[in-house]
Amino acid sequence: MTAPPHADRSTAGSGILRGVRLGDRLGSRDNNFDLLRLFAAWAVLVSHSYSLVGRDQPLHQLGTSLGNLGVLVFFAVSGLLIRRSWEYDPSPRDFWIKRALRLMPALALTAVLTAFVLGPLVSSRSPASYFTSWETWLYPFKLVLMVPFGAQLPGVFDDTVYAGAVNGSLWSLPVEVFAYLMVFVLGLAGLLARRWVVVAVAVASLVWAAWWASTMSEAVGSAYVLSAFAVGAAAYTYRDRVVLSTPVALALVLLCTATGFGPTPVRIVTWTVSAVYLSYWFAYAVPPFGRAMTRFGDASYGVYIWAFPIQQTVVHLVGTDTRPWVVTGIATPVVWLLAIASWRFVERPALRHKPRPRTPAATPAAVDPPTELVDRPSSGRGRVPGES
Repeated sequence: MTAPPHADRSTAGSGILRGVRLGDRLGSRDNNFDLLRLFAAWAVLVSHSYSLVGRDQPLHQLGTSLGNLGVLVFFAVSGLLIRRSWEYDPSPRDFWIKRALRLMPALALTAVLTAFVLGPLVSSRSPASYFTSWETWLYPFKLVLMVPFGAQLPGVFDDTVYAGAVNGSLWSLPVEVFAYLMVFVLGLAGLLARRWVVVAVAVASLVWAAWWASTMSEAVGSAYVLSAFAVGAAAYTYRDRVVLSTPVALALVLLCTATGFGPTPVRIVTWTVSAVYLSYWFAYAVPPFGRAMTRFGDASYGVYIWAFPIQQTVVHLVGTDTRPWVVTGIATPVVWLLAIASWRFVERPALRHKPRPRTPAATPAAVDPPTELVDRPSSGRGRVPGES
């Protein structure tokens, strides 16, 4: 028998102080996942507003940035929901079809519009030179094939701080796909059912991220977010033992602040585990709010993939000596409108073609098909995270 909607809100409300069990809330229809993802995407936008005009990040003294935290939240939530998605429907074919339908249509549209509409408008090249360059025609293919590194457009954004960078946010998408591949391989081998394997992968990923951090290598970004994904998957494995409470959440915030001034490897591990816990606490233990911000649809993915080129356009037009808040203020409404349009006319229609499970693989507790961070066919009240 399904509990009425107010029961979920009551549980979340009481969970603010005394805590709620993650496993009990995974099927909740009232949560803050839409809002959490939107906050994370906007945090990346705000963070880039500083970088793109050459200013220090707001949290740089703590050894991080709003953008780093935003991406960390994305992977923390994705680890939980992708792991649950495989348990619900362990079909290899369906697994990848669902991932492709969620990521590719909006990404392909962004790539095409950036290359053939935005690019020629802001390029320093003549139209003839722009459209006869191989870079122009290869750009959409590079993005769709998840090879965003070095994907540039001729003469586009050459006058900015990050000269030639068209969409710097997309570095995380190949990493996300690699995380999906980890779940796929472990699931196909039957190892996701072995708790010690999932925990071992999570611990190994944390050690790996800490090691890369100690070398100050650029690879630390990928290792950092992959460790959040792995810890999220482990949290799902032990969902019946994970209690989300405000005292623990506050303690982790204080711990992160303290370790922000400590050695980088320690900070990486502390912030990763804390980001995972705090994400789930905000989503499930805090009473749902901010419905007005998500009533038009799930804009988080659109915000994430559109923000960087729009912000670079703002910097190109107003100059690199502008203030970060000016870039944020101008870019936010434009990006928001593009993201809503992307959801309404591209992402949601694509998700209607998602395959349904063909075998009763779900456990009784997983009666609604959960999916990853951005695998959401609709937005609004009365829905399980990722319900399709």
